[in-house]
Amino acid sequence: MATTVRLATAGDAPQWLDLVKSALGEEYLAREVYDPAWIAAQIDSTTGHETWVAGSGRRLEASVSFLKPSGSDLNPIANLGRNLNTPESYASGAARSLLEKVGELTSERRQMIVSRVPVSDHPQQSLLEELGYHCVGFQPSKHMLRTRQGILFYVKPSEPILVTRSPLSESLPQISGLAMMVLEKFGISSPLTVRDGATGYPLHTRLRVTEAGPEDYASWRDQAQASKSPVEVSGSFNLGSGLMRVTTHSPNRALLAEREGRVSAGLAFYMDEHDRCARITDAFAMDDVSTGALLQHAVEVSQSQFGAVFVEVDVLMNAPRMLKSAEQLGFVPVGYLPAFYSRGGSYTDVVKLVKLNMAYAREQAPMTPESRAIVELVDRNFDDQRVGLAIINLLRTLPIFEGLGDGELRRIARLFVQKLYRPGEVVFRKGDSGEEAYIVMRGQVDISIDENSKPIGTLTNGKIFGEQAFLDGAPRVAWATATQPSILLVVQRTAMMDLIQREPHLGLVIMRNIALDLSAKLRHANANLAAMRR
Repeated sequence: MATTVRLATAGDAPQWLDLVKSALGEEYLAREVYDPAWIAAQIDSTTGHETWVAGSGRRLEASVSFLKPSGSDLNPIANLGRNLNTPESYASGAARSLLEKVGELTSERRQMIVSRVPVSDHPQQSLLEELGYHCVGFQPSKHMLRTRQGILFYVKPSEPILVTRSPLSESLPQISGLAMMVLEKFGISSPLTVRDGATGYPLHTRLRVTEAGPEDYASWRDQAQASKSPVEVSGSFNLGSGLMRVTTHSPNRALLAEREGRVSAGLAFYMDEHDRCARITDAFAMDDVSTGALLQHAVEVSQSQFGAVFVEVDVLMNAPRMLKSAEQLGFVPVGYLPAFYSRGGSYTDVVKLVKLNMAYAREQAPMTPESRAIVELVDRNFDDQRVGLAIINLLRTLPIFEGLGDGELRRIARLFVQKLYRPGEVVFRKGDSGEEAYIVMRGQVDISIDENSKPIGTLTNGKIFGEQAFLDGAPRVAWATATQPSILLVVQRTAMMDLIQREPHLGLVIMRNIALDLSAKLRHANANLAAMRR
């Protein structure tokens, strides 16, 4: 029997339920998807989402919905969701026929298409690529199905994506690498890469943050827009939960930040209960120093109060300070969406960023070569996530690294190697070149002026020494000797200097902290000398 593609109606609810069970099984977390009344309202385009189905006779083999955006959305994007296919739909041609119809509709509407595909669904990846879609991103552990599954993002443009793009920042190498790979897929010349020394917003601005109601938040946001505050976050997507995008029962949350008694910034997010994800949907600022600290506060709240497994945000590519702040806080770029934000007739690329609050593990599943290339690139971007949590927590307690975000601490942690010292073993001698700094992870180290002299200091767990090597690499002025079985974290001065050159903000914070420490030591020494003279 020939395949028929048509617009779904409420009367298709029983057959759509059978399709859900075939595609997802009968244990999907959102139980609404098994309720015929809920299905009837959702697939009727007058009450739910425009839904198209393909099949033969009364049996449905494939379905897809055009998800409605939240509020007014002028972006020319067809956001496909609820992609359901029976295993036989690929062989029968139903899945292909359905996507070909979607292509015709979006071409008439001059819309680009974005679709999400489980990394385990190799047939759908292959079909999309055959029909001109390109893989532009991979988000690990995004949706809860039977287990957590990674999701691939596919995009199909309706016409050439002609956008005037700013140069890529050398200070954002992960984003630049992803952008170049994606733009090449669409035959777009990559922008130039420039060394701009981009820095993020301060992360530790003193703010008073309160939760606001929707009307209060909207009022302050309107004032920010009236003052030409730049738009940095793209959040007018569908606000559903989970792979099936069911209506969330968690209210949108809005935060307002006050500095010096005046509202200086705002941020909105909601919790996806099914995926345990916090999605940032909007942000604004009245100044240039509040955004970073407010973003950090929102990340902390989403984890501590709501148990978010991950936080995600879509940031405009022409907002380098917001991108850099997110990177400093440990967000990782997982998707690059060309020309996905539209305002005033102009288009801007969008970067999808994710901060994982769980252990990262690479997905193991058959993939197409195109999707595998994206997965491998994003996988490399998550390299920092593999650094042991114990090392990160230790660095966070050290005054030399005070003021750095989680992302920066992870990059520093990757520079350290562990070395084991036996009792009595010399760490360094007086006169040795100062090319390394050390942190006592476990054990004890004595510092003495001469080899056999009485120790002038004893360092235990969590203490750092030799850090003045970061300044000039001058010869050591004392001996360091392990007095217990000790595990030391060791970092090379050259490796740290290379990182500081790439990350000016990180270098500024570290050097400031070293200067403050040296200043405190000099003041203490001067006080002691003054006391001795009396």
